[in-house]
Amino acid sequence: MKRMKEIAEKLGRPVVWIAGVQKRFGLPVLESYSEGYESFLRKVIHLRVLGVSEESLREFWAVERKLIEVLHLDPQSSPTWIVDACAFPSDPDRRLLLSNIDLGFPLPATDLQIGLDFSISSQDLFAGKDMGEDALKLLQDYRTRFAAIRLSVGSESKILRDALKWGQGFGVARTPGGVLVQGVVAARL
Repeated sequence: MKRMKEIAEKLGRPVVWIAGVQKRFGLPVLESYSEGYESFLRKVIHLRVLGVSEESLREFWAVERKLIEVLHLDPQSSPTWIVDACAFPSDPDRRLLLSNIDLGFPLPATDLQIGLDFSISSQDLFAGKDMGEDALKLLQDYRTRFAAIRLSVGSESKILRDALKWGQGFGVARTPGGVLVQGVVAARL
């Protein structure tokens, strides 16, 4: 567990920036934070650097949270349960982008569970919402937003690589572990 000041230093952002993200993303404010919490914040930084607007991330986060709720993937075992899975290795085919929560099925799948039929049929005991209609709509919304983020990241990655290459004329030096920019090591692109 780390204190906010430690996380801020490690992420290279001021504490006030983290406080703003906590407020805008509805994250809990605590005395100390898990590794997953720090990883979530790092993910937000990386996506912002790669050209994804904070507004898009907040909207995507809202869809992801609803999807977690509708699919009952919320163990709520700790105050930071929503971001704790960020400490685990990511798998874009099974895990949600921001929370890194495992869906329990491959994301490209169009079904929530093999054998379930959500198509219109005769009058059921339960409303469509109770039978998964909302989950399918949310999953489609998630996929659409994810594709837009992936497209943005892809195009911005090329621009960032080109900028770093161009920036070598300003004293940017390559190191074995990444790129050294004015004494700070940045991740290799």
